[in-house]
Amino acid sequence: WNFAEVTNNPRWKGLTWAMLPLHASGVAACTYHFFYNPASLQFLVDTQAGLTLLGNTCVAIAAYRIAISNGWTLSELNPLPKSSTDPDGIISDSLAVMPLNTVESDATVASLAGKLLALTLVTSYVVKYGELGLDLPFSPNGFVGTAMICSVPALTTAYFLNKSKIENGEEGFTLPFLNSDGDDKPK
Repeated sequence: WNFAEVTNNPRWKGLTWAMLPLHASGVAACTYHFFYNPASLQFLVDTQAGLTLLGNTCVAIAAYRIAISNGWTLSELNPLPKSSTDPDGIISDSLAVMPLNTVESDATVASLAGKLLALTLVTSYVVKYGELGLDLPFSPNGFVGTAMICSVPALTTAYFLNKSKIENGEEGFTLPFLNSDGDDKPK
């Protein structure tokens, strides 16, 4: 989403929307494993396959729209054209692109490594021992599985829908766990 703003090409936002089915596909796989892969929840595997197909198709269309907006044509399908002096040679010097301008982070490598280590340790402990405190993973439930698949991508969709509304000058909505102004940059 931010790349669309940096490049001033709104087609990149379409790629964000197109990736939502792939996000749901990943959640479907995690949900199936959360319940320890029972045969009664085999429909979650089928759902994952369908969402992957849908997501890959949507991403391909979004990538095509980005390419067309940048002036790409079908005749450029081979990105390495033959040299004018040697029919077997290729020209690659003209293929270089300008580097993306980045902003240096204020965080040090040591602080980022420390945060990563702490987050990894806490998350692994919660996943390993927290799940044992629940009966839910040991009693497969199709309704709960479907709710798990739909809820996380729905929250992601709500977040980007809110950002889109605010950018278009419309009034967004507020969810307690999402930034109300649609800005995901730290304050």
